[in-house]
Amino acid sequence: MVRKATDRRKSGITRRQGFRAVKQSFLIVCEGECTEPDYFKAFRMTTATIKVVGQAMNTTSLVEKAISIRDTAATRKRYYDQCWVVFDKDDFPASEFNRAIIMAQKNGFRVAYSNQAFEYWFLLHFNLYSGPLHRDNYATMLTRLCGMTYSKREGFGALMYNRLLQHQPIAIRNAKAVLQEISHGNPAMEESSTTVHLLVEELNKYL
Repeated sequence: MVRKATDRRKSGITRRQGFRAVKQSFLIVCEGECTEPDYFKAFRMTTATIKVVGQAMNTTSLVEKAISIRDTAATRKRYYDQCWVVFDKDDFPASEFNRAIIMAQKNGFRVAYSNQAFEYWFLLHFNLYSGPLHRDNYATMLTRLCGMTYSKREGFGALMYNRLLQHQPIAIRNAKAVLQEISHGNPAMEESSTTVHLLVEELNKYL
């Protein structure tokens, strides 16, 4: 028996309506409990899902915790397409900072680090700051540049995302320029620098 054209069209419509595109999934484990998680949660994802965790841990301890979070999720049949750790150099020993980066990469994580701290990424939205810049100066500089008092309180990271969004392409360009100039395979000694833009570029693909 020959199926009618209308039957075939209805069948095609049904198949298309039942189809669901598989979304990209991110696991982002951050050293900070507020600023970084709030910032990344502010990305308005449409074709990806993200789980952002703030751990109040640093360098190698954070990486070990991130591996545990991912592996525990896998035992529950929850898998992530991209796994990231976000942490700062601060005053931690150079060997520990570099070891954390290597450990993360060997275990399938990508690293969004900042030397010295995450707020350097915010500063790059305004200018290309190169050379040593102590993190104690970040808040004062951001207060002046943003026209509002910089804070690490809960929710402020999301506010910074929205406030700086229009300048994000500038920050990405500046971060790349800095790395091109000073990156020689020793991140702990490359102050000031950041790879946060790598994570930002990945998230932007799924907005």
